[in-house]
Amino acid sequence: MPVSANRVWRQLPNEIRVAVSQTFWAVSKGAEKQFLIATLAKAKNLREVFVRKSPIERLVNWTASTQSLPDPIVDDLLKKYLLHEHRAVIVSFLDLLNVPHSEGMIEENFDYASLTNDRVQEAARNLLRSTDRIGSELYLRYIVLQGEPWAGIEEVLPTTE
Repeated sequence: MPVSANRVWRQLPNEIRVAVSQTFWAVSKGAEKQFLIATLAKAKNLREVFVRKSPIERLVNWTASTQSLPDPIVDDLLKKYLLHEHRAVIVSFLDLLNVPHSEGMIEENFDYASLTNDRVQEAARNLLRSTDRIGSELYLRYIVLQGEPWAGIEEVLPTTE
């Protein structure tokens, strides 16, 4: 079964979804928050103004407990969480691949065609052996969502179903 952002979200333990949600509400800007507020209002059958005026703790809990969110929102939630809480995992992975980056952000002129599937999978296996197993697995699941050249990582990830 192909990986989707929603599938990754649903498979996360609640405590990780809470941590992801906390990071999002702490670091996101107005437009990003507004999109999620509108989504939560619809999902929870609440008025948007009520959701907007709700305390952060409630927003975090509503976000974490909503099992189905639009893929762009889940992508943003995961990206912010990984960059703020597991940046070392991202840096380690890119270093394993000798990918030029600035604190985990791949340089724009990098030629992705230089990455072979075997090389990417081997780096993923090495990353999964790291001390931050949870962050490593989540990061690898996240980049699989980005497509090539990362899609082959799915073959080396532990099964979750």
